[in-house]
Amino acid sequence: MNGILQNNSKESLPKLAAIVWLLAAAFLIYSSWPNIVSRSGWDPDDQLRMVQLRDFLGGQSWFDTTQYRLNAPEGGPMHWSRLIELPLAIIIIMAAPIFGQAGAEMIAGTVIPLMCFASIAYILGRVAMSLGGRLAGGIAVVMTMMSPAISMQLRPMRIDHHGWQLFCAALTLWTLFWPSARKAGIVMGMAMAVWLHISLEGAPAAAAFFAILGWRWAFKGDDAQRLGWAVLAFTSVSLLLFFGTQAAGLSATNFCDTISPAHIYAIAAAGMLIAPSALLLQLGRIPRVTIVLAAAVTSAVIYLNAAPDCARGAFSTMDPVVRAYWYDMVREGLPVWHQKWGTAILMLALPVVGLATLAILLIRADVEQRANYAIIAFLSVYTLLLSLLVFRTVSTATLVATPVVAIGVAKLFSRYRTEPVALRRIGLVALMVLMLIPGPYFSQIFKMLSPQTAKNQQEVAGEKGSEAGQCESSESVRSLDALKQANIVAPFDIGPKILLNTPHSVVASSHHRNEKGMRAHIDIYRLPPAQARAIVQRRKVTHIVACSDEAEMKGYARRNREGLWAQLAKGNTPDWLEKMPDMGEGLKVWRVR
Repeated sequence: MNGILQNNSKESLPKLAAIVWLLAAAFLIYSSWPNIVSRSGWDPDDQLRMVQLRDFLGGQSWFDTTQYRLNAPEGGPMHWSRLIELPLAIIIIMAAPIFGQAGAEMIAGTVIPLMCFASIAYILGRVAMSLGGRLAGGIAVVMTMMSPAISMQLRPMRIDHHGWQLFCAALTLWTLFWPSARKAGIVMGMAMAVWLHISLEGAPAAAAFFAILGWRWAFKGDDAQRLGWAVLAFTSVSLLLFFGTQAAGLSATNFCDTISPAHIYAIAAAGMLIAPSALLLQLGRIPRVTIVLAAAVTSAVIYLNAAPDCARGAFSTMDPVVRAYWYDMVREGLPVWHQKWGTAILMLALPVVGLATLAILLIRADVEQRANYAIIAFLSVYTLLLSLLVFRTVSTATLVATPVVAIGVAKLFSRYRTEPVALRRIGLVALMVLMLIPGPYFSQIFKMLSPQTAKNQQEVAGEKGSEAGQCESSESVRSLDALKQANIVAPFDIGPKILLNTPHSVVASSHHRNEKGMRAHIDIYRLPPAQARAIVQRRKVTHIVACSDEAEMKGYARRNREGLWAQLAKGNTPDWLEKMPDMGEGLKVWRVR
């Protein structure tokens, strides 16, 4: 690697990134092959995204993202943008005449995530190289490809929005260090507009980037052009994407989970205050601070006045039963103390090592380096705290930490090459290895210190993999295709696979906009048979499907011992249901008489 990086930096890093990416891509394709062949992706989001993509290619309107086989006949509303479906659709349209529809979906679902992966690795390499030299850039590329928190979002068939969010985050981070303020601001604003259009999950992190630019301009008078162009580009592209994907325009309903009219009004108000002030006016500190505060307060007042329910969060108005039985059970959206500690340590290790590395780098940095490291330090602390509160954001914290750790490893390697004492050289090698892949080491130490916890986690993982995993497989779900046209109640995580692999409908999946369907789904399983029957008849449900070892089903049996599922699990079938032979790998099916 050091030999490759001896060449001109602008030429050597792409070459290294391409080599590392080809090796990583080959491994990921090999390890992901069952998911590629089945086109089932890695979770219900990937599966439902493929269903949405097929509907779009089948003629459904660009402006209509309703899933009509969810909560039939009215359909289940979705908050997903079609924007990230465009590259997938283009590849499928081009490849289908040659490879067929199935082959085209496999190609698109493999190529797009891996291309995002390559782009992110290259970008993080450039960030590390700009701050720490060519060797640090090469190390950052390798670290990105090795990172579980990043690679899990960019594997083949990981076609939902998570990988694109990481790409936008990496691009935004990179622009902070571009020498051309105007170019950096434009690209930063565009990247953040796309980021939030894809998913408002990125809003807290995007706010941190704006906070950096706003603080530097307001208190130091720096980065006026970068801030002004970023705000102008962000406002313009946000408007373009909103009106380009929202048929109802500003008369659309305000939602808390996606860019809505309330957000547009707030974005426009802040943009009109900050962009002209930063780009056209020469102001003192007090006016600059006043404008930044006025923009923040004005946009907040406008937003909360237009969408007051959103003040308590995107899920503040959720049905309490749906929240208790579904939302509160989705661990990735919960704080770190709700996670399995082995997993939490594995994923959080690199961001923590990044903070420790930053502390040392800041002490030894010169004035210019200290300013750049301070930016990374703020983002590192912010994204780490964010991941402690919402665990799924740990990928963003890892992304920010990767260039920093790469710089630290590069400095240790330089010291290693000149260290004459053998014992110290061994210690430096051990430290470098620990910094490169800290998660497995810290996780193993935790298991040694807490063997009972490790045993419990291993038992849970083994049970899920051997029983529920087989039951929920694509091959198992395809057996339901033998049923006549059906409207099915099935566990939330199986619903999207039914839509993907059969022509049937399902009442609900684990997607919150379909709240009425989710409530009916939960009530059917949890309420006593007589009450469940009334909902089944009202919803015109034809079949009830269950996977006994699935966590959701175990929850119903534990919490509602008189409920329909608890009775079915005991073999007590009410007379309005007919038990059918098990299908697939243990899927249990009842036909509604």
